[in-house]
Amino acid sequence: MKINPYIFRGYDIRGIVDQDLNPEIVERIGRAHGTLLKRRGIKKAVVGYDCRKTSPEYSQSIIKGLNWAGVDVINIGMELVGTFYWSQYYLNCQGGVYVSASHNPAQYNGFKLANDFSETLVTAGIQEIKEMVEKESYEKAEVYGKAEEQNIRQAYFNDLLKRFSLKKGFKIVVDPSCSTAGVIVPELLRQAGFKVVEKNCKIDPSFPIGVADPTDVVVAKRLGKEVVEEKADIGFTYDADGDRLGIVDEKGGTIWNDVLVAIFAIGVLKKHPGDKIMYNTLCSKVVEDVILREGGEPFMWRTGHSFLKKKNQEVKAAFIGELSGHFFFSKDFYNHDDGVYSCLYLLEYLGKTGKSLSEVVASLPKYISSPEIKIYCADDKKVELMKEISPLFKRDFLDAEVIDDQRAGDGVRVSLEDGMFVIRYSQNGPYLTVKFEAKTKEKYNFLKNYINKFLHNYKEVDWDSDINLNTDTLS
Repeated sequence: MKINPYIFRGYDIRGIVDQDLNPEIVERIGRAHGTLLKRRGIKKAVVGYDCRKTSPEYSQSIIKGLNWAGVDVINIGMELVGTFYWSQYYLNCQGGVYVSASHNPAQYNGFKLANDFSETLVTAGIQEIKEMVEKESYEKAEVYGKAEEQNIRQAYFNDLLKRFSLKKGFKIVVDPSCSTAGVIVPELLRQAGFKVVEKNCKIDPSFPIGVADPTDVVVAKRLGKEVVEEKADIGFTYDADGDRLGIVDEKGGTIWNDVLVAIFAIGVLKKHPGDKIMYNTLCSKVVEDVILREGGEPFMWRTGHSFLKKKNQEVKAAFIGELSGHFFFSKDFYNHDDGVYSCLYLLEYLGKTGKSLSEVVASLPKYISSPEIKIYCADDKKVELMKEISPLFKRDFLDAEVIDDQRAGDGVRVSLEDGMFVIRYSQNGPYLTVKFEAKTKEKYNFLKNYINKFLHNYKEVDWDSDINLNTDTLS
């Protein structure tokens, strides 16, 4: 079967609806994954999906493909991806498929392919699926698998709520940008005893106010304004599948997620003294500073939630965090990211400290940090571009540590005594990701101007693309 090879990415599949994906192609992906699962002795899978327009249809096509290969399926319907991972344990299903394109625009959809509890296929496994679809090398079962539906949402709520000791009374704004979390998170928070103000919680798969992306400055500013207007204690936003979150404090101030990694690390290290905390290369230096201050062991690894999960099978970190908002409480929950669990953990932490979120942040080391910036670069150009830039950074920053090994993975991190910056290519789409910070405004502006000028030297970078995010930060 002829299929766009670029939809098979580093840790999932993502493509444009009716261009890269259609029900026939999706069914073939289901056949391939079902074949792979059967070869590994896995005969049962769970299927869930997000709020995108084609997700219900694509989930049925996936189920059809899995059944064709002899895999029994439990369809949990529209749920958050954290609920999907949790349901693997609850339903005893090692296999699974979650239908979503996460924070990609509305015209996209995609698939996370589970092959073990809390585990999804990464590079080699995704490429194996690609080859099977291209060659149509599936294995049809003599007896088709069965399909059933099961509502597990309240069981998921019950399990989460019994894990926390929550102080009642917080007033919380929830604004998930018209995506999946809007019909799930408010109910959970109310059951937990909080007062919830819903903003943009009605699902609209066209994403009328913009893509549900917690790293978008526009989303953060809107949420901040809503929190101030409602005189709330905190605000939460989510991406379309709900594994990533964004937060603002009671003053409407944006708290980027690498700062939240540092806050979570404090709480985790109180329970697990001296343990490892893993974080990705895009994170602020505040993360390492805080981990060391709290007596923990910092461990930096490449960006990508699946890569971090896989590495943690070896590292055994108590907690993992990413700038993008993926958080894994691996020693207290499961080794997967769950945006709702993360919210409850933060609310419990704030209740125990008796401090507001802004007060907690004020106690951390200070850096002036950019948001996560995304700039279009074609899939067939971005990898080669990364190979060119590392030697140039080593030339221009002689006193810096230029990290371009496995820890950086798909890019370069330049670590300075008083700041850092990262340029990498995304595994999720045709773009580069940029992040920079410094101790002083003078150094921050120097890095901003350097990166802006540097990237404008490359014609592969498209500064006018609709996929771009937060590029004004470099102006």
